[in-house]
Parts: sequence; C-alpha cells; structure tokens
Amino acid sequence: MAIVQHQADLGSLVDAVVSQKDWRRRLWLHQVFVFWDDLVGREISQHAQPEVIRGDVLWLAVSDSSWMQQLTFERHHLLQLINARLAGGDKPASVVSKDKVPPPCLKEIKFTLDPSYCRRQSIHPSQTATREVDEDKFAQFASTLNSIEDESTRESMKRLWLVMHRRG
Repeated sequence: MAIVQHQADLGSLVDAVVSQKDWRRRLWLHQVFVFWDDLVGREISQHAQPEVIRGDVLWLAVSDSSWMQQLTFERHHLLQLINARLAGGDKPASVVSKDKVPPPCLKEIKFTLDPSYCRRQSIHPSQTATREVDEDKFAQFASTLNSIEDESTRESMKRLWLVMHRRG
C-alpha cells in the first residue's frame, strides 16, 4: 500500500514539474521536428531544417543565402502551414480539455546560415537507413514515463524518442 502511495505522490510531483516547466507546450511545439520533411517537401527539406525552438520562435538552419532569402519571403506561409499542422494533430488532453485554450503555436521563424548543412544533408534523411531501435532502451525510457498522468503526453514523448533515436 505504501508503494502505491509513493508512486501516486511521484506521479503528482512529475505532473507538477511538467506543468511548472511548461514541458507539455514545449513538447507540443517540437512536433515540428517530426513532421517538417513531410510538410515542406523534399526540395526545401534538403536545404533547411529546424534547428531549435526558443520560446515561440522556430530557428531554421539553411544551407545558403539564396535559400535563406527565399524562405524569408515564404516564412509567413510556412508559419501558417506549421501552425495548421500543430492545431490539426492529436491534441494533448492537457492543452484542450483541461486548459480550454487553443494548442500552442509558433509566432516567428528566424534563420541561421549553416554552409556545412549541405554536406550533412547531401543524402536526404528519407534515403538513409534508419538505426534499429533498441527495444530494451525504449522499454526503459517508456517505464520512466509511467509517472506522467497524461497519456497523450506520454505517447508524444515516446514518438519523439523513437524519431530522435532512429535519426541518430
């Protein structure tokens, strides 16, 4: 009985930390790393990839200045596409049912010129072999998520781990 109580206390503590650190919202926004290639298509994804999200700003690593200029002209359209995709996916219960607010969205796209990006992306990620998933490591990671009450948050974190692991 005491173990069950401690697990419930730990689950509440983890939920409190997740809420305090705004991790659900941040995890939600980071879906862009998963769907970027499908959203923008092969041509753009070969020259620009999400690098980091700071606050409500998505930073893209771009291969050269011509692509940077072109994507600067297209950034409002890209933002619309990204935010529409974020709003249209499976919404975490914490975002929709508890808070009664629309899903988080990005407010801006900024660019960083990264000439080495061309060399890193000379082969499109969809053409490369993905790494095998170590089932034991995945099971270990998944078990650490059991203390998070929100099922959709747990599932999102699992999907993100799988994508990150497969891409190396």
